[in-house]
Amino acid sequence: MYANEPVLIPDVPGRISYKKKNSSEYVQYIVRRIYDPVTQNTLPERKIIGIRIPSIPEMMLPNENYPLYFTGDGNMDEEQKNAAENYAEDRKRFTMLRELFDQMYYEFQLQSRRKPDEPVNEYKTRKINSILEPLRDMMRGEAYAEYLDLAEEGEAKTYSDVALLLTQYKGSMKRFNNERM
Repeated sequence: MYANEPVLIPDVPGRISYKKKNSSEYVQYIVRRIYDPVTQNTLPERKIIGIRIPSIPEMMLPNENYPLYFTGDGNMDEEQKNAAENYAEDRKRFTMLRELFDQMYYEFQLQSRRKPDEPVNEYKTRKINSILEPLRDMMRGEAYAEYLDLAEEGEAKTYSDVALLLTQYKGSMKRFNNERM
């Protein structure tokens, strides 16, 4: 489990390595080196201590191994502390919005299969926008954000229209999460 509070990647020359897997980059700490007499090589024993934050490459989200080898926040300066705090707040907010969005997305996918051409009422349109607006604001700086629309109030939208709109957001959120969070 990874913590929500970012820390600096430890500055330990020769003991930190990175392993990229899918869209994540794991920070590994070389605990020790073991000599293998058969191959006559020294093999490092690595432990994953965190996951690198793509938007702040000098920071990571630590896991349960991090406190076994390091303490504190790595002496962050004020700018780094502010970046870490902002990241932690954005991550919490994005996680909360994503959970609300996922429930809404699931519901509209079901409804679009059952009654695709039935109109969505104004109340639901307002509820949709109350989740989509903050998400769009969070993704504002990304190139794909200009293609994200809101469900316009007063305009007749069907369940299939809203399902399409939500599918665009779902793809953008996945990309945003992989690139920024």
